Amino acid sequence: MAINNRERVDRALKLLCQGLYPYLKQEMQRVYSNSWEQEANSYLPKHKSLKHKSADSILSEDVAMLLLVMSKQWDQVFKEKLNFTGNGLVTELIQVRNDWAHQVPFSTANTYRALDSIARLLKAVSAPQADIKEVEKQQQEVLRLLSQEQTRQENRHFSAEEDRIRERLSYLLKRLPFQEAELLNQALTHRSYLYENPQAVSKDNELLEFLGDALLTFLSGQYLYRHYSNRNEGDLTRLRSLLVEDKQLAKFAAALDIGQWMLLGRGEATSGGTAKESLLSNTFEAIIGAYFLDSGIEAVRDFVEPLFTPVVEKLIYSQPEPNSNILGDPKNRFQEWVQQNIGPITPEYITIQEAGPAHAKEFTVEVRVNSEVYGKGNGRSKKESEKRAAEDALKNSG
Repeated sequence: MAINNRERVDRALKLLCQGLYPYLKQEMQRVYSNSWEQEANSYLPKHKSLKHKSADSILSEDVAMLLLVMSKQWDQVFKEKLNFTGNGLVTELIQVRNDWAHQVPFSTANTYRALDSIARLLKAVSAPQADIKEVEKQQQEVLRLLSQEQTRQENRHFSAEEDRIRERLSYLLKRLPFQEAELLNQALTHRSYLYENPQAVSKDNELLEFLGDALLTFLSGQYLYRHYSNRNEGDLTRLRSLLVEDKQLAKFAAALDIGQWMLLGRGEATSGGTAKESLLSNTFEAIIGAYFLDSGIEAVRDFVEPLFTPVVEKLIYSQPEPNSNILGDPKNRFQEWVQQNIGPITPEYITIQEAGPAHAKEFTVEVRVNSEVYGKGNGRSKKESEKRAAEDALKNSG
């Protein structure tokens, strides 16, 4: 029987509790010996500690209490082994669990992010492989849900139109052997082209871009986990950020010469849109999403991993020490600054303004920590605006 996103998150939180409890108990005993329960109990809410249960029993059953104690005991017990990245995951998952408890609806995208964070924390604490694999299985199911959402549309028959598209994209199809060329054509269609040519095309590439972004994050993380498990989690997180940042994805797109096939409105085309980093990056993500819908996850993996390999090798050779500081994108660097200078808090990126017509939106985003504004950024997409807000925050925090 199919389950909904809330049930998926519930199952994953239960697996997190199973995997996290032995680790927390072990580390608390390492620091506090036989008095660890007394120390843990001091952080439990009164309504929890008065239920005639030991702290040990409460923690074994309640993931919220596990995460709470980890957060409160971070500097004393967990910081050395899990570093700031683990602290960020704990903080994020406290919010996920709170959202679940307060019946906050989980979108498919938010469900994917929650499952990803749970899997990463389970790996960080060396939880049983069975628990990790079960969460990763649920991640795959969420990706399939995204696929189903994208493909719920009327059956279409192409014939001559499919032939025309195949002829126009013949060079690109040699690198990416789509079974349905129209999906590739959609991935190349910017919203500005759809706005100006509603009779020629029926969809733009924005939903495919969203799907491709999730796939690239998942596949790059899986690739790094398989091939570079000797490096610490912080380095792998930064490497993943560099693999999927706009600058690098635009390079992948340029290597495929994607710019010449992109369908852009006149304004974008005349302003050099085929060479813009943000448009190339977004289009590459859309192509990955479309290729997944067309040919499946294995085909996408076979395509992207040869692209990842030389990039990662170059980054690692330029930073040969296992614990070297590989810089991530601005959002990652600001997250690190917050963790080091303020505490276990996740910055919030708030869209405060959307301006312009639907095909040429301008977004303004603020990044806030504890409700205080640290930076502001503008861009043609929310992702670009968030990065610029993070850059502004890093500059302001000096």
